[in-house]
Amino acid sequence: MTTPLIKKSTSISSYQNFDGSNLTIGGFEEKASNKNGSAEAFLGLGTDFKNEGMAVIDFKGSYNYEKNSIINQNLRVRNKIGTKNASTQIRYSPLSINIPLTNKTTAYMNAYYAGKYNYKTNEWNNSAGVFAGITQKLSDKTSISIDAERYNLQNIKDNSGKNWSINVKISSTL
Repeated sequence: MTTPLIKKSTSISSYQNFDGSNLTIGGFEEKASNKNGSAEAFLGLGTDFKNEGMAVIDFKGSYNYEKNSIINQNLRVRNKIGTKNASTQIRYSPLSINIPLTNKTTAYMNAYYAGKYNYKTNEWNNSAGVFAGITQKLSDKTSISIDAERYNLQNIKDNSGKNWSINVKISSTL
């Protein structure tokens, strides 16, 4: 049995949709990982810079299909709690690929299904999507990830700005 590696970090992520909307989240996370996968908890604050701020609580898990594999599956449960927004999103990715390009650079791709329940409107929405990008280590403790995301693949013909985003995440290990 391998003892998991525990990592504590801070991060800020920004999701900039091509229709002008956005979501920016910053907070603290703790992650336990080994060669089979990982488990993570995140607590932070988010804003869309227009209507509201919110608390964000995430729980994530990943499991490698093979030990030390570049292919895994993962699950994220994201809770957003604010005066105008209260929702839980469950996102399952049966296919997530992480390819080390150098000792400081990794390319990644993640295909997913997401279901989101809005507690304010009592609505459940389903969607499928994919994102792909690059993570670059800037130092031993800091990295930046940049990716492009296509939302709502179930409506493949709708290529409007609401279904595309550029996402940036900066993370620093404590």
